[in-house]
Amino acid sequence: MNILEGKIVSIKKVDEFVSLNIEVKDKIFSAVVLDSDSLSWMQTGQSANIIFKEMEVMIATPSSRVSARNAFVSKIKEIEMGELFANVVFDFDGEEISSVITKQSCEELGCREGSEFIWFVKSNEVTIQKGGKSGR
Repeated sequence: MNILEGKIVSIKKVDEFVSLNIEVKDKIFSAVVLDSDSLSWMQTGQSANIIFKEMEVMIATPSSRVSARNAFVSKIKEIEMGELFANVVFDFDGEEISSVITKQSCEELGCREGSEFIWFVKSNEVTIQKGGKSGR
């Protein structure tokens, strides 16, 4: 599981949805979640964690264009190659972001440790948690 600590910079409620922008390491992450009573703690300036699964992190070459709002260029720190899948670990300003992709995709993209790629996650695949990494 990928967990990044940030601060809520904007909140917009429309019908049953809440759109959030969260600043992490001087970069803005977007999240779209269903409105519920459990979100009552959310307010601008509140510390919040963003959480997303490794299987939800997609990657692309730096020259690619993607529609995802959460798209960041980072260097590959490590690649763990299995028989079917590859775990590609990015250095996101000192934080590790893991992406699990197929081994075939990893090879076809030419992923190598130290090379730059775009990693991205759709805003509706991000979970928000109050506070620091422990959620307290």
